Amino acid sequence: MVGTMVKNRALSNVISIIILIFVILLVFIPFLYYLNNISQNNTVKTSIVNNYVYLKNLQISQVTTGHPSLYYNGSSIYAVYSNGTFVPPSNLTIVSILYLNTNGIWLNLTSIKYPLVISKGQVISLPSYIQGRPIIIVTSLGNIFFLQPGSSIGPFATASRGGVEILTQIYTSSGPSSVSTNVTTNIYGTYKNFTTPIAFSNQTGTFVTRLPQYVFYQNSKGQIITGVFHNWIVLGLATVNSTSSQGIQVTLRGQPVVLIGNYTQITSTVGLTLQVKGDSNIYVSIFVNGNSYTIQNEQTITVPAGYVNITVITLQANDTTQQSQGVISHYSYSNAGYNGKTYVAKSFLIFVPPGATNPTVYLNYLNDYNYYLVKIIGNYNENGQVCLILNGTVYNYNNPNPYWIIGGNYSFDPTGIFNGSSTYGAQTVIFQYSNRTSFNYTFPNIPSYVIINQPMNITVNYAVTEYWQQL
Repeated sequence: MVGTMVKNRALSNVISIIILIFVILLVFIPFLYYLNNISQNNTVKTSIVNNYVYLKNLQISQVTTGHPSLYYNGSSIYAVYSNGTFVPPSNLTIVSILYLNTNGIWLNLTSIKYPLVISKGQVISLPSYIQGRPIIIVTSLGNIFFLQPGSSIGPFATASRGGVEILTQIYTSSGPSSVSTNVTTNIYGTYKNFTTPIAFSNQTGTFVTRLPQYVFYQNSKGQIITGVFHNWIVLGLATVNSTSSQGIQVTLRGQPVVLIGNYTQITSTVGLTLQVKGDSNIYVSIFVNGNSYTIQNEQTITVPAGYVNITVITLQANDTTQQSQGVISHYSYSNAGYNGKTYVAKSFLIFVPPGATNPTVYLNYLNDYNYYLVKIIGNYNENGQVCLILNGTVYNYNNPNPYWIIGGNYSFDPTGIFNGSSTYGAQTVIFQYSNRTSFNYTFPNIPSYVIINQPMNITVNYAVTEYWQQL
């Protein structure tokens, strides 16, 4: 009896130990798995943070070394890839542009669609109410770039060498506005033409650069703003032989330099004559610098001196002064002439210098064809079952409103009827012109064509022309 109790107690202890081990395994294994996951998550989070910090610092390095550099002239942001040696190449993603308003509050610029991805050189135009205000550029990596008007980040990068960026702007009463124009320079050894804004990276030494006397840009209303050269603005360390002449000599001093060709707006006006050539009886509509004008013969208008944008709206017009005599003359726009030059396009740009006397734009129109009033008269007994066909177009006889037909040579086909025993068709045809010339034709010598070159009457007399004998 005692032995049996000992055996049962030993078995119970074994079972208890097994259950304890099972409970420990059931709890400890998930706990180990949890600890392992925590360790892995911490490793991943650390890796993500480190990668973010690396990318953020890399972006700062890229911008400050010109990939891209950022320049703000007060009205536009220039993103210029001025250093092509940076590895790896990058995009700059802008998620917000803030500007400091007149009340000292930073506001987000909402007229730009974000995110704005910059992958190549481009110009970001800003609204007029921001011009001249400080801005902040916020990137997708959280970098913040602060820019005052006329300042830059970059635009070129190496520790020992500089570079140069050439920009152009027109200074108006509302502030500077960026503009593109041609610049000639021998920075690469020989003189070549480039378009501003242009960046030359890692350049040292002395070179010459020259800008044109006049530049222009067109605003959203179609108005042309013309600027005349005023001076050079030098941002950075460089030696120039002049700042007041269009062409200057520049010596770089191993640091980045921004050269701004500064133009002042031309505000003087001149009288410009617009003259319609070819026919003084037609009315022509045109736009001049965004303003609409309707001209007959000629008209003198006042325009700002400088570049003038002209767009011809009326490309076709009818002269109806002889309509009562049966003639309408059609005119088509051919070209325009100004200062010895011919402009074929309907929209073109001319330059009217300040102080110009009697400048005239000739709008040339050609009389390419005329409409003539043609009465088509038919004498028949078949109750309108016949008609006249000219070049495939059907004309009914005795129309109460005569036809206006473009002058030219027409195939002539007075239709007829076959009723089984006879053919009812044109017996005689008379072409009577307004100059009193008349031509009469009798079957079977009915003509197959007619010349319409003046108002006229076409008279067709119908009768039986042939009888058919049944077999």
